[in-house]
Formats: sequence, structure tokens, C-alpha cells
Amino acid sequence: MTLLLLALFALLALVLLSGDWRGGLLLTLVIGFLQDPIRKLTPGQPGLYVGLVLIAFLGTAVVLLQKRRGRLELPAMFWSAPALTRWVPLFVLLIALQAANGLVRSGVPLRTVVGVGFYLAPLLGLWMGFQLGREQPFLRRVLQVYLLGSALVAITVFLDYQGVDIPLFREVGGGILIHFRYGFYTYGASGLWRTSELAAWHLSASAALALVMASAARQAQSRNGWLLLAGAFALLTLSTGRRKGIVFVAVFVAVFLWLLARNAPGRSAGRLLTTLVSAGGLALVLVFLLPETILGDDFGEYVSRAASVREDLLERFNVLGLRGFLRGVEISGGLGLGAGALAQTGELQLGVGGGEGAAFVSESGAGKLAAELGIPGLLILAVLGLELLRALVRNLALMRRLPTATANLELGLMAFALAQLPFFAAAAGVYGDPFVLLLCGLSIGSVFAVPSLLAQQAARQRPVLVVPEEAPRLAAPLGRAP
Repeated sequence: MTLLLLALFALLALVLLSGDWRGGLLLTLVIGFLQDPIRKLTPGQPGLYVGLVLIAFLGTAVVLLQKRRGRLELPAMFWSAPALTRWVPLFVLLIALQAANGLVRSGVPLRTVVGVGFYLAPLLGLWMGFQLGREQPFLRRVLQVYLLGSALVAITVFLDYQGVDIPLFREVGGGILIHFRYGFYTYGASGLWRTSELAAWHLSASAALALVMASAARQAQSRNGWLLLAGAFALLTLSTGRRKGIVFVAVFVAVFLWLLARNAPGRSAGRLLTTLVSAGGLALVLVFLLPETILGDDFGEYVSRAASVREDLLERFNVLGLRGFLRGVEISGGLGLGAGALAQTGELQLGVGGGEGAAFVSESGAGKLAAELGIPGLLILAVLGLELLRALVRNLALMRRLPTATANLELGLMAFALAQLPFFAAAAGVYGDPFVLLLCGLSIGSVFAVPSLLAQQAARQRPVLVVPEEAPRLAAPLGRAP
């Protein structure tokens, strides 16, 4: 496994040294999928292996920054909300201070590194997503590679569900026994992913992104293929025994439909509704037509467990969302415990700096932010959230001027990112994975490229010489600059 890891990073280094950031990003996705099976086969199953994808992503970002001659292009990125060019650097400064705070408190440098990665990975993904959004063909290729990787790993989840027992399919840490009902309990399927919870996230995310690709497809044959894949992903999510996966798909669909109905050009919402009904129909057909030997005798138990989620949903959001946040404020001491204090990293001693109740708070995204960053951090996050919302609202208005396929893709990625928020607030465990955070950042980051896309569109319609710094000004005639 060590040789495979070295070979992967040697290949990545060769690609990046040649200046190919696009190839580096695609290799980063491959590393994201391989880091879990490599970790499983490594003695001790070191938790820091989940950071391999972040290292690869950071190297790719450095090469891209060099291609941009060291310019972050924040004014172009935050054209719809210029205040973000001031507040984002302030947030980075806050993380640096809280990193020092956390290091002094715990004395464990690795814990602090993990904590900093938790906060900076979404920002890095946001910037890279902006760059991808300006290159729509490559953005589609990135999504296709991710979905291909998910499809391959999903096969191992199905084999795990079927009872294939090999070391690669065993959960890191032994897994959690899931009680379906009195007298029936088992471990959820995880395949090559390290836990059933992470498998549920990737399968549900893949189902959502396959629906996005279907809505943005230009040919009926491609649309049908994406629909079939989305239905298969959603169906396989049930085998993990984690109900949040199928709930996420439902939340995503609701958000996507709402955004399309209010902002998409033409009759996109109606077409998407037809698309979703078709995907649901295909999933039901698979359920009824697949023989029992494939679905398994106990598949009904998994369906029943997923259907029972409405009984516990509000209670979970109340306990881990609201109460977790209040407890986080309480244990923060006002100024915060420091970045990484509640890091869920196994051998780095979970929540050792948080005291009693830290493990509970670490499962609440809002509680974790409150505990680690304190009141000053929450105030900065509140302003950042408001400015981000302002930017998204303004970019939504501009999306009506984009071609239908492009608008559908961007609206779908926005819906994907927004649908993550309630789950992060009430079940933050899986969001400690940098791969998950980077994917979320890429999704929402591409939406910030909408003004630049309109500038490109205007440049094609008017034969003028365009330099990168003028992109925001070219978008101004399409809507008054804030």
C-alpha cells in the first residue's frame, strides 16, 4: 500500500511539474477515492490518511495560482458581494489565531493541522470551484470523473451488502451496529469507503449530481443514462442503513425544483420534474424487477428503516442542531477552544480539549463552530453568511441570461451545496473528511463564476479585446454592479 501511495503522488508530482493543473485535479479525485482502501490496508489505519486528498488538492491549487500569475482574482470572484474580499481574509486571520489557541491548549500539532484543514478546505474548494465555473466543459468532466469513481466504488458497496467479507470491506474502527427493529440488527454496507456513513454521503451526493447532469444534458440518450445512474445510486443508499442519505436526496430535489421554478430560463422546472419522476420510476422498476437473490431477503428491512426517518428527523435536528449549538457556546468559554479542539480523528483523542459533552457537540456542525471559534468567530461567520447569501441571490438573477444547459448545471450545483447545510448543522461527523468539504466547496464556488460567464458571453457577441481584470466590468452592463 505504501508503494501504491508513493506511485500516486509521484505521478501527481510529474503532472503538476508540467503545469497541468487540470490533470492534477482529476488525479486528486482518484486519490480521494483510493485513500480509504489504502488506509484500511495500512497497519494501524492512520486517521491522517483522510488528509491525502487535501495535500493533492493544495498542490493543484498552487500550480493553478502560478498559472494565474499569483492573482487570487477575489474582486472577480466576489463581484456580486465585494464586501467578501475583506471578510474572507479576516476569517482566514481568525483561523490562524484559533490555530495558535488550539495548539497552546492541546499541545498536539497534528490535531491543530486537522482543525485548520477543516476550515480552509471549503475555502480552497470555493476558489477552485470559481476557476472551474469559468471553464464549463472541464467542470462537466470533473463531475463525470467523480461520478465514474463513485459508480466503481458503489459496486463494492453492493458486494458488501451481498455478504462478501474481505478486509477491504470492513469499516475502520469496527463499524456501528445499526438496530433496524427489535430482533433485527446489522452493520450497514460500506464497501471500499471507510464507514457506512461516508458511503451513504457519497452515494446520495452521486445521486444528486447525476440528476444535475441529467437536467443539463443536451441529448436524450445522455439524459436517460444519468437518470438510470441516479436511480441506482439512490437505491443503493438504502443498503448503508443510514437514513440521512435518502433524506438528503429528497431535500436536494426539493431545493433544486424550487430554484429552477424561480430562476431557470424557459420550462426547465417542468423538464426537471419530468426527469425526477422518470428517475424515481426507474428506481421502482429496479426494485420490482430485480430478483430477490440480488436485493436480498432483508431488503424490506432497509426500506422500512428509511421510511421511519420522519419520526426522528425533527428530534435529531433539535438535539444536535439547536441544543448542540447552545452547548458549544457554553463550552467555548467565549473566545473559543481553538481550531481542531473537537476534531474527530481517532488516535488524536477526540475532543480532549472540550471537556464534558465535547463528543456530543462535535456531532453538531453549528456546535462545533461555536465551541472552536467562540463568539468572535460566530460574529464573523454571521457576516460571511449574509454576504454569501447576497452574492448567491444576485448571481441567481444573472443566471436567467445563461444558456439553459449551463443555468441548469449551476442551479443544480447550488442546490447540492445548499442542501448540505441542515445536515452539517445536525450531523457533522462526515464533514470532517476533506474530500467531502472540497466537493461542497467546488459546487458552491462554481456559482460565483456566473458574472464571469456572462462577461465571456458578452465578449463573444462583441469583438473586443478582453483582459482578465476587465471581466467584472464587462458583466456590469448585464446588471448594475453592487
